[in-house]
Order: sequence, then C-alpha cells, then structure tokens
Amino acid sequence: MIKKFVLATSALALTALNAQTALAQNTGGVFPPTVNDGHKSLQYRVTLSDDDKSAQRIHYQEAINDDFMWRVVGAVKSNGNITDFDFLQGELFWDFSDRGDEWEQGIRFDIKIRDEDRPAQLGLNWMHQIKLSDRLTARAVALSAVQLGDNAADGVSLQSRGNLIYKASDKVKIGAELYNSYGTTASFKSFKNSNQQFGPFVTFPIRKNTSIYLNALFGLSDASPDADARLWITQSF
Repeated sequence: MIKKFVLATSALALTALNAQTALAQNTGGVFPPTVNDGHKSLQYRVTLSDDDKSAQRIHYQEAINDDFMWRVVGAVKSNGNITDFDFLQGELFWDFSDRGDEWEQGIRFDIKIRDEDRPAQLGLNWMHQIKLSDRLTARAVALSAVQLGDNAADGVSLQSRGNLIYKASDKVKIGAELYNSYGTTASFKSFKNSNQQFGPFVTFPIRKNTSIYLNALFGLSDASPDADARLWITQSF
C-alpha cells in the first residue's frame, strides 16, 4: 500500500506537469507549531509547471531554544531562461505548547521584502497541530498579512492551510493538503475567484538526515492554478 501511494503521488506530480497551469506556483507549506531545541536544517523547494514557469526557494532555520526558532527564506521565480528575485523573508516561530501536549499551538511572525517598488509585508500566523492517534496527525494554519509601502493593498490578506499526516511506517509519511486564499478584509473574494488547492503528498528519507517531500496540488476553483508539482529536499544538521 505504501509503495502504491508513493507511486501514485509521483504519477500525480507528473500529471500536474502535463496540465495547463495558471501563473502562480505555490511554494508554501503547512508548517507545524513544534520547536525542538537543537534543531537546524536547510531546505530547498521547487514548484514546476508545464509552461516553463517555476518557483524556487531555499531556507535555513535554527531553534533558539525549545520555544523559539528563526528562519530566513529567499525565493526566485523563473519564466523560461529568465529568473527574477521574488522575495526575502525573515520568520520567528513561537511554540507556546507544553511538551507532550496532544494539541500543540504556536505563532509565526513574518517580514517579507520585495524589490521594484513592490510592497513589503508583515505577517502573523497561528499554527495548530493535534495528534488524532498514534499514526494520524491533523494540522491547520491561519495566515494574515498587511502590506507596507506606496503600492500597498488595503486591508488584511487572509489564508488558511491544513493537512492530514499518516505515519505509514517509521520512515514514510503520507497525507493530503488543502490551501485556501480569501483575498483581503477590504476585498473578499468568492470561492471561484480565489486560490483553492488540494492534493496528496508523501515524505521519506533518502539517507541519514536527508528527506524528500513530493506533492501534487490541483485547483478547486476557476482562479486556481490547474496543477502544481512540488519537490522539497531537507537536510538536517
């Protein structure tokens, strides 16, 4: 069953590459509230479409203690042979759950910088994770952000993300993820005019301290990309 799911997810990712996609490539994740003292990792992400468009990001994160962790993120977008800077972002995670809680919560603070007169952004995100059984975990994130600068949009942008994670074995986790965008408090969007994506994922190690995440996301609304194929490589230290 595990092998079939891995093969199916890989096949869906390839199907995503063969679909007609919209302009945006999603490199975001359903990030957990958990902070583990001593954690250090480097991660590379790439999201691909069939029209020579792609998005790439790399981030490094390091725990300060068992409550706080910082992360710095850099991202670029490509159209054929042309690659442009997308954003630079600093993040601070605060895990305020007690160790061993079945329901964990936390907050992430973000500051995003862009060039070419595009507005900067401040974000506040609320993270939840609950252990449903020894093998099944549910995770949900509520995201909010305001733009700063001459070209800033009005209102607070709102998004949500969620997933179910099933521990298929000691090495393999499988599940499904949902991404929702609602516009801003100044201009809410209807379901069909907003970005809504859903799809399966699998994550597994390829060697000690190195893991792979494969994911295919499919659009649920008219304004969503038809499909995104995503690959993450994580190296822990």
